[in-house]
Amino acid sequence: MAQPTLHAISSEQTVSVNAGATVDQVITEVREFTPVDDGVSVYYVYVRNNGELVGVVSMRELLNAKGSDPVSEIMTVDLVTVTTSDSLQHAVHQFTANRFAVLPVVDESGQFSGVLRANDVIDALDEQTTKQILKQAGLCL
Repeated sequence: MAQPTLHAISSEQTVSVNAGATVDQVITEVREFTPVDDGVSVYYVYVRNNGELVGVVSMRELLNAKGSDPVSEIMTVDLVTVTTSDSLQHAVHQFTANRFAVLPVVDESGQFSGVLRANDVIDALDEQTTKQILKQAGLCL
């Protein structure tokens, strides 16, 4: 049984900004962000340079910085990511090893693709397990 790809279960519902943005500009982006799903909250903003993920900044860091500061001066650059082609098991390992609820997703060339939420991985694993149980019971084609 084929597992869903991380690309298939990741979400583009997030806030990402260019590395040259100021803290005030980033906060404006967060304020203007309207998620499609009510369950989506913004705890981190992802920073890109020509589409490539180069950093992440927390809402706490944004709120404690001066508005005129470039986001590139306060972002974290030591990133933990998953790629669009990684397995669900690899994502679970990254979540548990790093104790994150959300991970940024990049493609093979480092271009920011979206985010993977732990709940989405749990849902995918639940669905996969349910299908396996039904198949073993002869109840599913």
